[in-house]
Amino acid sequence: MKGITALHKLLLGLLLRCPNCGRGRLFDGLFNLFRMEATCPYCHVRYERQSGESIGGTLINLCLAEVLSVGGYFVTQAAFAPPLAFQLVFWITFNIVFIVLFYRHARGLWVSIAYLTGGVYPDPDARQHTGTDKR
Repeated sequence: MKGITALHKLLLGLLLRCPNCGRGRLFDGLFNLFRMEATCPYCHVRYERQSGESIGGTLINLCLAEVLSVGGYFVTQAAFAPPLAFQLVFWITFNIVFIVLFYRHARGLWVSIAYLTGGVYPDPDARQHTGTDKR
């Protein structure tokens, strides 16, 4: 049961939802690629406590992009043997586009990992200062 809950929380992060309540969005709007919300509007969980906590999401993003690019290069080279210039242009372009488009999901996954390890939790006095509760 605990493993299923952890997988559910990771899936919520990949879907850009709050890992605590599942209702709040990590990013506001479809075209807001790089600026994450500070807190969940529903459960008031703070996604990042300190500056630099997003580096884990960046690491996930870059590692996955490199694994896909290098693996894709070798698979297409073995299967189709295209020219090297074509391979380089294609995989460098793929790498850049993937990093930009997957960035939000990598950050969401990292927020979920932080949540599972106890680093993401509501501020104790969040509701008192904001005066709002969307429950």
